[in-house]
Amino acid sequence: MREMFDRIAGRYELLNTLMSAGLNRVWNRKVLNAADLRAGGRALDLACGTGTLTRDLATRVGPDGYVLGLDFSKEMIRAAKKRSVPNVEYRIGDATKLAGVEDNSFDAATIAYGARNIPDLDALFSEMTRAVGPRGKVVCLEIARPRGRFFATFYGLWFDRLVPWLGARVSGDKWAYSYLPQSVKEFVAPDELAEIMRRNGLQNVTWDKFSGGIITLHVGSKPG
Repeated sequence: MREMFDRIAGRYELLNTLMSAGLNRVWNRKVLNAADLRAGGRALDLACGTGTLTRDLATRVGPDGYVLGLDFSKEMIRAAKKRSVPNVEYRIGDATKLAGVEDNSFDAATIAYGARNIPDLDALFSEMTRAVGPRGKVVCLEIARPRGRFFATFYGLWFDRLVPWLGARVSGDKWAYSYLPQSVKEFVAPDELAEIMRRNGLQNVTWDKFSGGIITLHVGSKPG
C-alpha cells in the first residue's frame, strides 16, 4: 500500500482534480466549515497526501495558526513539502499511532479520502479523539457508493470503469486506480462509521452525503 502511494505521488493532485471534475475543492470547503477553526487555531490533517487540504486548513487558521500534515508515504510528504507554507509542518507517520502528538493539542483533526485505507478504524478515531482538546472537532471526508439508481449507475460507469482507465493513462499505474473503486466497495457503511466514531469517545456525531451520495462527511466532537 505504501509503495503504491509512493508511485502515484507525482500525479496525485492532478488526478484527484480530474477524477472529481474539480469538485474536490468544493468538498474540501465542507471539511473546513465542519472543522470550525478560527484564526490562530491548530489543526491535524491525517493521510494528508500531497497537502491539498492541509494548505486549505493553514489558510483558515492564518499565519498565527499551525497545521500538522501526516502521511505514511514518504513520496507524498516529499511532494507536499514542495508547496509548503510557513505555518505547516509535514511528517511521515502512522495515523493509528500518533507518535509525538500530545493529548488535547489540536482544535480539530481531519482525514480526507484516507480512512478506507486504514484497517483499524478504532485505532484511527481513538487517536484523533486523543489529539483534539475538549470540544475539538474530528472530521472524516470519504468516498461512498450512492444508493439512488441514477447516481449508482453514474458511479459504476465513472469509478468502476473510467477512473481506472484515466488513472492508468495519467499516472502510468493501472493497479493503483483499480484499487480505488475496490477500496470504496469494501469500506464500512456510513452509519457504521458513525458508530465507530462514537465508541471511540466522540459525541454529537453526524454525517451528511453530497454529490448524490458519492461523498460522505462525518463530524464528531470531543466532550468538553
